[in-house]
Amino acid sequence: MPRYFIDYEEGVKRLVDEEGTDYPDLTAARDAAIAALPDVGRDAPPADGKRRFVARVRDGGDRVLCTVTLQLDADCGPVIPAETEAPG
Repeated sequence: MPRYFIDYEEGVKRLVDEEGTDYPDLTAARDAAIAALPDVGRDAPPADGKRRFVARVRDGGDRVLCTVTLQLDADCGPVIPAETEAPG
């Protein structure tokens, strides 16, 4: 079974897979990268509500074979105060 390495990054943070994992094929390695990205997206977002996660699947020769990206954008309009009931 071929060995694949899945590296993750978010902005300047990078986690390099030094050990690798055996997968039956590239599709299985890609699916593992896709499955891991929602877990890293659960951390508290920054103040601007934007995050970008990238997973890169490499082979033993250090060639990037697949790139998976998860982009989170939280765009909110102006805050509208809730209506209050008049005392009465």
